[in-house]
Amino acid sequence: LDAAGINMIKFKDGNFILWGDENVGNERRFKHKREYLSHIENVFLENFDFIIFSINDEQSDKLLESTFRAFFIPEFAKRAIRGTDLDDAVQIKIDAENNTDLTRSLGQKNAEIRLRIADTTKQFIITVSELGVTESVAA
Repeated sequence: LDAAGINMIKFKDGNFILWGDENVGNERRFKHKREYLSHIENVFLENFDFIIFSINDEQSDKLLESTFRAFFIPEFAKRAIRGTDLDDAVQIKIDAENNTDLTRSLGQKNAEIRLRIADTTKQFIITVSELGVTESVAA
């Protein structure tokens, strides 16, 4: 990254070297996070059309929640989302609080999904120093 944090593209031996993942002045600062969320949204749009015209009740809420959880298990395993466990990495809210009788009567079903997306290393700092006379490397 240059001093302003802008992605750098360098050319070396006929190849491109891309440096940087950060973007200036964006709500989601890191490109990989924006792309990951876009990927998730597209997958859900393509694969969750089965819920349209289904019965809109608490049973279908539970079906959707378990389907979402099943989707995120491999995402957690490959460390695309992070946390101590799956419940820490992804929070799914699809219940009577965000699906009231009014929203159900309007034909709406609401699911709120919050992800703890994996971070990338932006800086790697190595500090090397000499031990003093009275210090020991033994723990």
